[in-house]
Amino acid sequence: MKVKYIAEPYAHDGFEKEINDFIKDKKIIDIKFQENFSLSEDYEDGMKSALIMYEEHEDESMGSLYKL
Repeated sequence: MKVKYIAEPYAHDGFEKEINDFIKDKKIIDIKFQENFSLSEDYEDGMKSALIMYEEHEDESMGSLYKL
């Protein structure tokens, strides 16, 4: 099992695309999401993150070489 951590500023619109691009050729075990947001009179900021647990797909052509 491998782990990938992706974090972006809250206002960034490419978060979902980045996740989808990363997972498209992986076997996903789990994805954990987290959002943090701070707000004050003069300041607001936030982050969103994803922890992706995955496995690489076996290359079927290579796997067949080792089957008897």
